[in-house]
Amino acid sequence: MRRLDHMPLTHEHSRSLFSLLSGGLLLFLIAPVAFAEDAASEYSAEQLTFFEAKIRPVLVKECYCCHSEKAGNIRGGLRLDTRELTHIGGDNGPAVVPGDLEQSLLYNAVNHEDFRMPPNRKLAPEVIADIRAWIEMGAPDPRERQVEQIQPSVTAEDIAQAREQFWAYQPLRQPEVPQTQDSNWAITDIDRFILAQLEGNELPPAADAEPQKVLRRLYFDLIGIPPTPEEIQDFENVWKKNPSDAVEQVVDRLLEMPQFGERWGRHWLDVVRYAESTGREVNMTYPHAWRYRDYVIDAFNSDKPFNEFAVEQLAGDLLPAKSDEESAENIVATTFLAIGPKNVNERNRIQFQADLVDEQIDATTRVFLGSSVSCARCHDHKFDAFRQADYYALAGMFNNLTTFFGAPPSDYGPYRQVQVQRTSSLIPLPVDDPNDAKPKYTSVQMEKMKDEMKELREEAAEVRRDMRSGDNQANVLMRLIRTSNRLAELSAKLGSVDENGIPISFCMGVKEERRARDLPVLIRGEIDQRGAVVPRGLPQVFATESFAIPSESSGRREFAEWVGSADNPLTSRVMVNRIWQNLLGYGIVRSPENFGVTGESPTHPELLDHLALEFVKSNWSVKTLVKEIATSRVYRISSAFSPSAHEIDPSNRLLWRANPRRLDAESLRDAMLAISGSLDEERPHAGPVYDAGYTRVRGGTLGGSPEDIRAMFQSAMNAQRGQGGGFGMNQGGFGGRFRTPFMPRPNQPNAFANAMRSVTHQLDMEDAKFRSVYLPIVRDELPRSLEAFDFADPNSITGVRESSNTPNQALYMMNNPFVLKQADALAGRVTKEHNSLGDQIDLAFQLCYGRSPTVDERTASSNFLRQFNETSASQRSRTPGSPLAMAAFCQALLASAEFRLID
Repeated sequence: MRRLDHMPLTHEHSRSLFSLLSGGLLLFLIAPVAFAEDAASEYSAEQLTFFEAKIRPVLVKECYCCHSEKAGNIRGGLRLDTRELTHIGGDNGPAVVPGDLEQSLLYNAVNHEDFRMPPNRKLAPEVIADIRAWIEMGAPDPRERQVEQIQPSVTAEDIAQAREQFWAYQPLRQPEVPQTQDSNWAITDIDRFILAQLEGNELPPAADAEPQKVLRRLYFDLIGIPPTPEEIQDFENVWKKNPSDAVEQVVDRLLEMPQFGERWGRHWLDVVRYAESTGREVNMTYPHAWRYRDYVIDAFNSDKPFNEFAVEQLAGDLLPAKSDEESAENIVATTFLAIGPKNVNERNRIQFQADLVDEQIDATTRVFLGSSVSCARCHDHKFDAFRQADYYALAGMFNNLTTFFGAPPSDYGPYRQVQVQRTSSLIPLPVDDPNDAKPKYTSVQMEKMKDEMKELREEAAEVRRDMRSGDNQANVLMRLIRTSNRLAELSAKLGSVDENGIPISFCMGVKEERRARDLPVLIRGEIDQRGAVVPRGLPQVFATESFAIPSESSGRREFAEWVGSADNPLTSRVMVNRIWQNLLGYGIVRSPENFGVTGESPTHPELLDHLALEFVKSNWSVKTLVKEIATSRVYRISSAFSPSAHEIDPSNRLLWRANPRRLDAESLRDAMLAISGSLDEERPHAGPVYDAGYTRVRGGTLGGSPEDIRAMFQSAMNAQRGQGGGFGMNQGGFGGRFRTPFMPRPNQPNAFANAMRSVTHQLDMEDAKFRSVYLPIVRDELPRSLEAFDFADPNSITGVRESSNTPNQALYMMNNPFVLKQADALAGRVTKEHNSLGDQIDLAFQLCYGRSPTVDERTASSNFLRQFNETSASQRSRTPGSPLAMAAFCQALLASAEFRLID
């Protein structure tokens, strides 16, 4: 295990460096703190006397005129008339941070450093000394706002009624397996539950689908790619003897393939809003999100018990570990809490923390419990039995953790950008990543970087002095940006390696770094409107006598273990419903994130409980449940339409037939790669977001390294000057990692643009041949191959994807370079494997559709190819060795509706 004690992760690592204000540049540091401060502490009599005698009179005389409730138009959003609001601060951060002069902007202002308060004169030296002493002693302050009492709209009777009567909160009960009139059709208990309801509504189940359709369904559902013609033939041979044996053999084989985790891991990534950037106004990358993606895939492949999987994601940092490898895995799992969208442009760090906790609560309760507790942030839930106090009881469990999502630790922040207000460091892992290709540094290189940092610090101090002089502010600002970016760059490099210059492995995640405490209700969700303090705990509708939080604990681990407990009926029901939906098209509950009053009721409640109990008994095994459903009779029935059945059950809620489904975006892309013979089944290491590092996303590209962009800029500048051109100002920068105010004038855009493309990382990745689950998922900049086909929106929790049929999809299949390349490769494959035209047509149909062509299809295909070859265009080829006629034919097969349908 590598020693990491030379590089402690403190709040210094996650400070923000810049904030641009009108009239000049304000330099200050902000550390993450809790979004609600403690109630009045037990101050000593001497401390209270000091405040009343030395501090309060100064605040009243010098500050309240502009920064109190009576001021009317409060300057800068800052109020200083209560302790809580003084600590919260205004637009630029906290006025007072107890014990920390550097972060206390009030002290900065009275010293007339970056702020000047009072604006026209400086306070007496002894008054400034008193303020300094007050902050250093912990800023004792007895001023408290009167707590507003909230009358809950959700009553105790409402909660009791929901606990006793609402189906989702009832304990799991083993239902009796129903008897059916047809004793021959059902082969599993699942079939008996389905058939009983069908018979009760006089609906016969559809006949079994053809064997090749069943096999295609199994392959796409379990591993996300189609079967080969040889696998189809083998399956049909076994099917003729015993269909159940044929299905079971295939299911067992597919469950052991690594592609299973890639397919089912992607389902989970939909739900947990996986992405590799923050999204929002300033879209910054998450270079280490890929570790969580791989963790999820590995968890499904190893069939990690789902309850353990849940606990690790909610409290992995608090779990004991038998080895460094297990500890690393647990920490990576907590990326679940760190990976959501973030407004890193939020000026107020307490508002940012409040929003961060809210997003974590929303994800946790909807993903694992099918409950939207976050709706109670500002008021009691309008429909479900959740009080606002329940929300803050949960918030108390999440509020004392620090969320790590940015770049390796740096004294100067991760590649500073003036518009990024909220930044973060990362967590060093206790084990090395053997595939990490990041550069190693020699002792000479490290010493050189340290020496350069020393010189840059001196230059930065000089720049600040020049700034205060008021001379040529534009040039001073440019110098400051360049100096600070270089300082940040060097500091990040040194922070990403150990004392020997060897790269340290980092990950996103969370850690508890502040003492546990209860939080107050925030009236209407406003951070400056505190209500009564709420003890940490479960929402009352979930509360059990066995759940207790030790006084020294935040309660997050206890909450996580309750989520993964068999005593909690929601987690097993919610996950079983997700598995059922991914295999049969719709969940037993068709609103998978909403098991509340406004959600849908289960179509087969007894079956849901039966499967949930079986899930728990199997040690929460996802593979066991997948096999149980996939080997049932109902899974393999046909999707054939019946007018009479449709009249009784138009939504197919009773499952009288299979639900026709479109291939999702990943399966469509992966299927094209698979049948063309181009699919690379090896897992790539990390991805382009990791290669680009912590940078801003702009126009579908990620900025290159600072060295590359600097060299590119210098080259473009030299070329521009050589033509007598110049450079104008534009603070848009070059994609994030290295910012400069210079941009080329319009008379020389091409060389600059070409150079820029050479050092940036493209996100579309049309030439990539690995599985789609490994494509970069950057918020608001999805690859075209995914975006066009209803890919899950990574800005939100997506339990059910949309399914559309749009002109954009047709245009993509007709014109996109990726599709054309796969059509060419497929044409090359069929012509290489067969000489006769008829055999080539047969193979193309078998690869694309899993079946042979009909007589009419074979005739039409032959006519098309022969007529195409008679034209002069037949002499051209899209790529060498790929005849244009066969490539056009293969593209037509790929663009057809049948190719995009599972059944």
